Amino acid sequence: PGHARALAMAANGNLGIGSTTQLIPEANDASRVDDALVVDGISGDTRFPHGDLKALFTTGELNMCDNEFHGDSYTGVPDGMGAYLVDDSTLRVVVQSESYGPVTRYETWPYPTNKDSGLATFTGSHVQYTDFDRLGLSNFMHHDGPASDIVKGFGQVAKTYYNLAGDRVGPRNGEDATPSGAHYSNTDADGNWALVKFPKKADWNMQSLCSSHLEEKHQWGPGIGLEDDMYITNEEWITYAPGSSFVGISMHAMDLANAVDYAVGSVTVSGWEKIVELNPAHTDYVVLSLSGYNGAYNNPEGEIDGRNAEYSKPDGTDYVDPKNVCPARIYIGMKGKMEDGSDAPADDFLARNGLRYGKVYGYAIDMSESGPTEGLFRDAFHKSRNNGAKVEGKFVPIDWQWDGTVKNFRHDGAWEFQLPVPGFDDLTWWNSGSLTESGSKTEHNSPDTREGMTAFIQGSTAGYFGHYYVNGITEALDAAMASGDDFPASLDSDYYVYQGENDITGQIDLGGAGLYAQDPENNYCPSPVAEGEQINDATFNCDKPGSVKSTFEDIDGLEV
Repeated sequence: PGHARALAMAANGNLGIGSTTQLIPEANDASRVDDALVVDGISGDTRFPHGDLKALFTTGELNMCDNEFHGDSYTGVPDGMGAYLVDDSTLRVVVQSESYGPVTRYETWPYPTNKDSGLATFTGSHVQYTDFDRLGLSNFMHHDGPASDIVKGFGQVAKTYYNLAGDRVGPRNGEDATPSGAHYSNTDADGNWALVKFPKKADWNMQSLCSSHLEEKHQWGPGIGLEDDMYITNEEWITYAPGSSFVGISMHAMDLANAVDYAVGSVTVSGWEKIVELNPAHTDYVVLSLSGYNGAYNNPEGEIDGRNAEYSKPDGTDYVDPKNVCPARIYIGMKGKMEDGSDAPADDFLARNGLRYGKVYGYAIDMSESGPTEGLFRDAFHKSRNNGAKVEGKFVPIDWQWDGTVKNFRHDGAWEFQLPVPGFDDLTWWNSGSLTESGSKTEHNSPDTREGMTAFIQGSTAGYFGHYYVNGITEALDAAMASGDDFPASLDSDYYVYQGENDITGQIDLGGAGLYAQDPENNYCPSPVAEGEQINDATFNCDKPGSVKSTFEDIDGLEV
């Protein structure tokens, strides 16, 4: 009965993509204002002080366009997105859903892939597009009409999926091993199922696609940057069965022109929040900024034990769970090369874009008491740190490098940040917690798009962010290429704090809105400045019971 209204709308053709005009966000909690409706399916207080909002599309709407995806639903929790012109009159908006399939919640409807080579289906996260009339979209905020009037198309971004081994993903072999065509995020290197649960509606689970970035060919100048228009996304975290062996979760590079998704192993298989392209300042290389957990794998004991059984540390101590034991990271890839550095076929999408042959670099600094942070690791340094504080360092490559062979996570590069910095006895990885302790996650990042800059903004779940500059990269890449080393042994770099983990309540301008609901009986959001009272508005952050912060909760949705 609760879905009767939606079912009736769908049956009558009134639930098309963009048809919903009512809003989920509200300027104030409806209980705090006199004239806002509190009715399911109807907007609350929409008097937004800093600009109007309208819905382009809403989860649950159906594709009414006459194409192969007719009847498909926009699904999941909208997260990463990008946009580009399909032609002069059509703007395509790409949006992925952060969904978890059977891991924690219900499964989304399955989507088919590789229909021409052995049908495989995925539940969990989808990557979907909606095409809008460009002129209509330019006028969309000047009237109160629905977005459905300007929708021209809808569908899945990728129809063909390749796994880490370079094989097309195929159907799962029931509960037995899938030796060929496995989606390795769900299995070990031999194709044995590792995820905590089997999907009931599909072969595979695409787990928690988080943020993303749409990159255009040669966006930094003639011949500079990626060689194809690409949507970069990534699986973020996952829960494996206790004691299992597993590969880990990867970056995905989507070829927008040909509707193909490629799993990418060269940046490590440690799960990501967001990956963005930086200006490589060179026609033969690509550079990516890498941000994420560094192995957010629930029930990792099997791989931790495997790592310690097969590898040792110079100091004789054991490896620990690598989750959030990492510095800021970048990837440098050489275009046109296979994993061993040999020339690749011209039609190899990953090689052409520098995503087969490359090195992962981490930020390392002098961690002595006379160093730039006086011996403080990243999280500790940012507590009550002011804008402009500078930390000099170097981006240094880890010893690990992707060789094209799918292996279990114990062999991955994520563990390298618990080791000494290769080639530099006086430097230490500037991790969030320490070399052996987890800290806050590197959250969203954003490229510095100014001409001639190879740089990026990096945020943290601890609520701080700052600017990393990679200096002299053109000269360093030229020298590496001339020497035959292909990749620099280090890159001089600087980091500047923009926002420390500081009290920001004095910086918040709510424009007279942002009022929280009041619940005296439970007092879910107790005021940190007035004992026995609740916080009044969004000057303080309260995103769950008892969690009230005067700092940023985390730096999410970052783009400059």
